[in-house]
Amino acid sequence: MFNTVFKKLLSTYFVIIVITFLLLGLLFSQLFGSYFFNKTERLLIEEGNKINDLVIDYLNGYISQERLNLELQAVERFLNTRIWIIDKRGIIYGVSSDEEKWIGKQITTKDMLEVLKGHTIVKKGTYEEIGKTPMLTVGVPIFVNGRVDNAIIMHSPLYEITKAIREVHKIIWTAMMVSFFISFIILYIVSRKLSAPIRAMGQVAQKLAEGDFSQRVKSYENDDEIGKVTKTFNAMADKLEKIEENRRSFISSVAHELRSPLTLIKGFVQGMVDGTIKENEQEKYLNIILRETKRLNQLIANLLDIQKMESDKYPIYPQIFDINELIVRTLIKYEEEINKKGIEVNIDLQKEKQMVFADKDAYEQVLINLLDNAMKFMKEAGKLNIKTYFLNNKVWVEIQDNGIGMKKEVQQRIWDQFYKADQSRDRNEKGTGLGLYIVKKIIDRHKETIKVESELGLGTTFTFSVAVKEN
Repeated sequence: MFNTVFKKLLSTYFVIIVITFLLLGLLFSQLFGSYFFNKTERLLIEEGNKINDLVIDYLNGYISQERLNLELQAVERFLNTRIWIIDKRGIIYGVSSDEEKWIGKQITTKDMLEVLKGHTIVKKGTYEEIGKTPMLTVGVPIFVNGRVDNAIIMHSPLYEITKAIREVHKIIWTAMMVSFFISFIILYIVSRKLSAPIRAMGQVAQKLAEGDFSQRVKSYENDDEIGKVTKTFNAMADKLEKIEENRRSFISSVAHELRSPLTLIKGFVQGMVDGTIKENEQEKYLNIILRETKRLNQLIANLLDIQKMESDKYPIYPQIFDINELIVRTLIKYEEEINKKGIEVNIDLQKEKQMVFADKDAYEQVLINLLDNAMKFMKEAGKLNIKTYFLNNKVWVEIQDNGIGMKKEVQQRIWDQFYKADQSRDRNEKGTGLGLYIVKKIIDRHKETIKVESELGLGTTFTFSVAVKEN
């Protein structure tokens, strides 16, 4: 039944409002009831004190019996209250109404007799002497010379009070119902508004799960928790869409990179099998197959490295080592190719030894990839300059070649997977388009910096930083 956030919010708020309104209604009803009873009680006691003076004047002979009765009748009409004057024996000798039948009757009720003991009493209920009508009875003793000589008994019908209370209750509960109706409408609107983004996120999440990464939750205007969650959700959807685009591009690029050498290998092997390639030419084509096999092996190794890097499983083991020695040792690996192309190599190392703190194997991979990139794009008798210098508490390594260079617009794209600056270069040539991508990942993992400067036809310079050994 309560299977949505909207229903849960609405039902929860509804129960809270109902309980709150019931408690407030009962509380106000009780307060107003007590207020009216207390007000009537105080008024009767005040009038009783005034009548007290009249009775004393009557007992002293200052006013007549008729004058006393007239005053009592006026109070009765004003307050709708029956008034008795009783002596110390409990016998009624003065009444506010014209009913003379009460004159001479003796009051024997225990509560009434308490007044003759000097106590002011306030009672609710019925009295046999006056019938079964519920009354609010107030008894006030009359003191003469410090003694209780007489008493005033006032009976006010409760229906007058309850009638007023019922009218007040009617107003209270009507106001409560109107307030409840308005509150319910506001509650409904607020609940819908609060649950709408959550419902929308659920629908969009379902679309994302089905592979539609273009879906977004409608922008939520408020900057509250729901608004922040909505923005975070959309940011997550943007990242998922980008990841999906990268995944598709990655698969497409991998498929293309694998298809080209495999097609080439298949063609040459097929040519050897069916005799299209003559026996005296087979060695040449076997060398080509070997080269492509090595490239496929390198591609697979690079893909495995990338998988580790992107899943945060690529370990970094910092250690202290001499970056100058690493540069020279890595450069020696290219000695044969350098001599074959007639490349002039210039090395400018700021110090004989420059100790740094980083993952030695990872930085060796950086040097190999950058030198390999330089060798591929340098012509015969090219120049390769390698330089180190110290700046801002970092060691900077600069590798400069005078190869074909790059246009400004492609310099930021060289860090992308499978991107090759020379798009005209045959894919069958050495290279996977992942070398610089791996370089950037390694440098970023070390929280260091790498930058490139290049000009078409003049060459390219790569510069990266390494943390120095801390003393």
